[in-house]
Amino acid sequence: MSHPYRDLPDHQYWRRAISSHTWDEIDPIVDTPVKLQRTTRVATAGSCFAQRIAASLMDQGYSYLKTEDPPRGQEENPLYGQFSAAYGNVYTVLQLHQLMGRAYGTFKPEINYWVNSQGRYMDPFRPAVREEGFETLDELLELQKSHLRAVRRVFEECEVFLFTFGLTEGWLAKGDKAAIPVVPGAVDCPDWNDRYEFHNARVHEMNELLKAFLKDLRLVNPTVEVILTVSPVSMIATYEKQHVLLSNTYTKSALRVVAEETARDHDFVSYFPSFEMVHAHPSQAQYYEDDFRLVRSEGVARVMAMFAKHYLGNEDSRKPRSKPAPRSVNKELAEETAREYANVAGVLCDEERLAF
Repeated sequence: MSHPYRDLPDHQYWRRAISSHTWDEIDPIVDTPVKLQRTTRVATAGSCFAQRIAASLMDQGYSYLKTEDPPRGQEENPLYGQFSAAYGNVYTVLQLHQLMGRAYGTFKPEINYWVNSQGRYMDPFRPAVREEGFETLDELLELQKSHLRAVRRVFEECEVFLFTFGLTEGWLAKGDKAAIPVVPGAVDCPDWNDRYEFHNARVHEMNELLKAFLKDLRLVNPTVEVILTVSPVSMIATYEKQHVLLSNTYTKSALRVVAEETARDHDFVSYFPSFEMVHAHPSQAQYYEDDFRLVRSEGVARVMAMFAKHYLGNEDSRKPRSKPAPRSVNKELAEETAREYANVAGVLCDEERLAF
């Protein structure tokens, strides 16, 4: 019997694929089932890192789907400029699943508003939508309805949906387990603390929730393609009674497993390795800031260049070509993307509220 590993391609051997190259030469992507053209309607959701990809697509002139306009007086609110709809950070799989449920009325949270210390009303699911709160409850609820209509448009109109996993830890309402992006004590709603509890999701739980979300997504959008990725940004704090390094390892490992198993189980789902390109140990942490949490501009550029190389098509729909673009275009596009995104700023991150 011949050795089953003898004739495998180079990328399946560590020595040939990793050890014999410098880190910036390594390309871990073997197959890309999705290729985005400039007219492809792409929507994103997830952790803070999802905004990097959204900014990349917009700056390169790709069709980034945005379905929600800011109300009067909120034109500068980043919720309306950096997300497909103004949902803010969607850190957990449970948040994503419940966002779909709230949009289509299959999940109606028992707690739909908070009252802050000034007697103003706040949205528990989007505290950044109006930091100072709403003057009336009717104003908040009307904006919630408008927002959920925009969310439905995201799910129904996108051709590609990209979700960036961020965290396993989160806070849920004790009654109906409604997930929120921040604990109430991190914003001006201290009296609501006793109505929420900490939860750290398990792999089997996230697998089932993501499977249910994808089933619902395909019901409202039968041809949508999905790209999953895991944020390389380390968690800012853990509520588990252990060292944050252990919690961060569990979080990223569990999310990576869920992404892998989901991609294997669904032919319309693929995985983009942003986490590996930044975090893998052969990189010697060169893409992390000195705090070993945030990603340097060089790391963002590397990830965006790789995304451009493999996922962004060469065809410019605004200037049709009579013949295929030369093979060098991908490299040029990757280099251009790297330059554009090395200095991306202004990312909105609800998790920063936990820092002291």
